[in-house]
Amino acid sequence: MTDPFLALVVEALNLTHPRFASAGGLVYTSEEAEEPPAARKVRERPFVMEFYHEFRRMWDQAVPVQRGLGHILIRSDPECGPRAPDLLFWKLGERGQSDSRLAAVSFAFLTNPGAVAADQTLLARMRDKPGYPRAVSVLIGRRADVPGSGVPTVDGVATVFFDTEKWQVVEE
Repeated sequence: MTDPFLALVVEALNLTHPRFASAGGLVYTSEEAEEPPAARKVRERPFVMEFYHEFRRMWDQAVPVQRGLGHILIRSDPECGPRAPDLLFWKLGERGQSDSRLAAVSFAFLTNPGAVAADQTLLARMRDKPGYPRAVSVLIGRRADVPGSGVPTVDGVATVFFDTEKWQVVEE
């Protein structure tokens, strides 16, 4: 059975609109990938914002609740330290329970290999401390951008490949 949160992420990704998600460009040149803007993931920001927009539309229709995830929200985490994943999802505490961590999600273009490696290492750490039960690495690019060894993965982190030529998530 597919994790309902992961299915929600995939659905929101597949709803993104290329015009908005690609506003910063979809590819880093090899020279750009070595520069500080690549480390800050400048080109990924419009993609993350468009994902958030689509996710928020689903959220407003109570899709996470309908899928058994409960009421969820996106917020920061003071235990993350100076570097945090792009989006941190929390499950809203109900019936006297406190809010709880749900998932940490990061987005990186395959043409930004430094960010891919750093994000996946960070996500693996986020599972252990502060304790996010789900860690999701969204890798964005063309099939031609995938290294010969396949889409980069890390143990304990769900990796989702979004193919910008098909404009949808594809199974690797």
